[in-house]
Amino acid sequence: MKKPDYSKPVHGGDVWTAAQRWGMDLDEILDFSANINPLGPSPLALQAIVENIPRLTHYPEPCGESCRLALAEYLKVDEANVVLGNGGSELIYLLGRMFYKKRLVLLAPCFSEYGEGLENPHIVRIPLDAGSGFALPWPGIMEALEPGDLIFVGNPNNPTGNLFDRGQLLELAAYVRDLEGTMVVDEAFLDFTGRELSLTQEVEDNPHLIVVGSLTKFFAIPGLRLGYAVACKEHIQRIEFLLPTWRINTLAIAAGRASLADRIYIENTVSLMRQERRFLMEQLQELDFLQAFPGASNFLLINAEKSGLTAAQWAEHLRRYGILIRDCSNFANLSPYYFRIAVKNRHHNLRLIEALKRVIAGVFTY
Repeated sequence: MKKPDYSKPVHGGDVWTAAQRWGMDLDEILDFSANINPLGPSPLALQAIVENIPRLTHYPEPCGESCRLALAEYLKVDEANVVLGNGGSELIYLLGRMFYKKRLVLLAPCFSEYGEGLENPHIVRIPLDAGSGFALPWPGIMEALEPGDLIFVGNPNNPTGNLFDRGQLLELAAYVRDLEGTMVVDEAFLDFTGRELSLTQEVEDNPHLIVVGSLTKFFAIPGLRLGYAVACKEHIQRIEFLLPTWRINTLAIAAGRASLADRIYIENTVSLMRQERRFLMEQLQELDFLQAFPGASNFLLINAEKSGLTAAQWAEHLRRYGILIRDCSNFANLSPYYFRIAVKNRHHNLRLIEALKRVIAGVFTY
């Protein structure tokens, strides 16, 4: 029997290690490796954090009840269909343990946490083709599924950034239901595009469909950890039973509740992302040594093969400019030339473009 691999996957956003390795202060690093809202936390969330500091002498709400209610209203679902987690990853780990039977079906590439926490899982990877813009491989994905399979689908997908057709996802969810399997749709980045394509309102009619999401990316509070799952009431009761009490801390509950109420912040974020994603994509398309894939969220995937530099080499060169990017070579079905960058504000996006130009000019001057 194969020996279990207990190593943890590598992620973007590890500014702590970068600062130590580069000998830089944390604030000197421009982090394009983590896909976090460049506006920073909502002003209402920051105010709520300050106001709730005196309450740290008390235990938090057992299950984050007040934030769960606010989230249910935001998602337009019944509160009984929602459960909060200490980050979306906590729920992804738990769902894997709950619903894995014989096979785990994953798109390749996809978020590396899917299937983590399972010892020696039988993983079936369905490759996404870069030539088709990493489109959902339809109907090949249907042909690959077997009864009882657990399948994770990111929408938008990470790291490719593409948004899958809602109708196809619903058809896939119905097919998984017929096979008595489980389909988990990860909508962690959907808020950046608008929630019209969400499947959260479909879970009560399909107990084989579960939606997970995150408040930490869109609302820029990753240090507080706040995620959620939306599922049929029976699944939510079981998930809640398996999770520990007091898993959501007081400041996360307060910040989440306040963030969800800040409609101006939400509208400004969606507007900024639409504008800056378009701008950054246009700037990248003018660089003939890089191939950028159009994303629907707050990050873009880049193939640097034309430059002759691997993602690791690009990361090392950009370090000199204090810029951290996400080397995607550890994602399944991506070559060592792929890296991912977040969409930030205009000033920071221009800094990145200038650094990319300087790197390639310096490389070919040698």
